[in-house]
Amino acid sequence: MCPACILTIGGGLLIAKKLGVNDILVIGLLTIFLSLTTDVILRKINRGKVFFPYQRLVVSFMLLLIVILLFRLMI
Repeated sequence: MCPACILTIGGGLLIAKKLGVNDILVIGLLTIFLSLTTDVILRKINRGKVFFPYQRLVVSFMLLLIVILLFRLMI
């Protein structure tokens, strides 16, 4: 991950702790945001078209699986 991503996620978690929001909820929301951003970037690379059918769904699902596996390894 890039340093800006680490700072953004860390800052988001710090704010969430101050507000009393669950970490899992924040990480899930960041994962959804990252998947939508990834989809937009992939569409820009391919001139506004998807690379494969159901691209947004597949990208979201894959990023969610990666995050779940990372947390399983950390716990």
